[in-house]
Amino acid sequence: MKTRDAVLDYRKTLTDTETYTKDLDLTEPISGIELEVESTNGATSNEDNFISDIVTKIEVVDGSEILENLTMHALEAIHFYKTGKTPCLFPSEWAGGVQRHNATLFFGRNLWDRLYAFNPGAFKNPQLKVTMNKAAIRAAGADGYASGNNIVLTAVAKVFNDLPAPNAFLMQKQIDSFTSVASGEKRIDLPTDHTYRMLLLRPWLEGSDVDEIISDLKLTCDTDKFIPFNRKVKQLDADALARYGPCILKHDFFRGGSWTARTLVNKEPWVTGYTRAPGTPRVIVPWAQWSSTYNGELYDMAGALDSTARQITAIEQGHALHSTVPIFFGRPDMPEDWFDPKAWKKLEAVLTQAGAGATVQIFAEQVRPQ
Repeated sequence: MKTRDAVLDYRKTLTDTETYTKDLDLTEPISGIELEVESTNGATSNEDNFISDIVTKIEVVDGSEILENLTMHALEAIHFYKTGKTPCLFPSEWAGGVQRHNATLFFGRNLWDRLYAFNPGAFKNPQLKVTMNKAAIRAAGADGYASGNNIVLTAVAKVFNDLPAPNAFLMQKQIDSFTSVASGEKRIDLPTDHTYRMLLLRPWLEGSDVDEIISDLKLTCDTDKFIPFNRKVKQLDADALARYGPCILKHDFFRGGSWTARTLVNKEPWVTGYTRAPGTPRVIVPWAQWSSTYNGELYDMAGALDSTARQITAIEQGHALHSTVPIFFGRPDMPEDWFDPKAWKKLEAVLTQAGAGATVQIFAEQVRPQ
């Protein structure tokens, strides 16, 4: 098999709310599209504000038909759950610092999958669309992303050109998004058109574990005639940790005194770091780390609390990246294990709510013929 990297755009500058659009007019099958987005922080700092937040939508469309529809949070999480490796994530709070995230939209089970890949020639006008919102968390300025057009995007198509085009690809789409309440069931209708390889649940609220927002997840066919699974979210998360291990990434903070900072991992976050202050040694004391948060204090060598924000370089590790929980059907690499819903008239995800005010999203990965 011969492969090549087709650079769709290299470091293309985008406006604060632009939707980047690129025709996928290649003649070869595409195994994946590597996306890298970076932007520059303001002159003061940029706390708790990641590239994952400002890339709000990633789509592959064919005219009005949506073939792929993900957030950057979901893309990065699926990258991890497909490869077992943390994607290239470099969050930073430093004044004037550059944040850079890189993850791949896989059209197959993995890169260079010969069975599943996207064939642009099977569609009339396939396009990649990436939507930005620099002010999703905080307005651009001194304590957010810097003002001005400084979002930079690189897109690379991973193609192979000496094999027949596969007759299907793996389609990843957001099915629903809602705000949770303190209790009760939320029932979500799922499509019954294509075979499922995976579902991805994202219950997100800083300060809450994923299972404190959604306690149970059930999949039911024709009102419980067949139940593929009915599990505690806490156990599903444990399954994922046992299978894939922890995420590990570099995370730069800009903090002083006593603080609560946001982490990219939700469960059992553990942050270890040091200050970049030559001649001014400081001691970082973490006093609590849980539920997407890192609580710490900064002391001078005399034991006094130092309220001056300083550059901290840290390693973050934990699991449930971006508060996500994957649910695979059988063996992820074996299509014969996956769930075909076409025998059923109704397919529902039933979520038992346990915490109010969270954003809850559910994504599906299905086999899409082409």
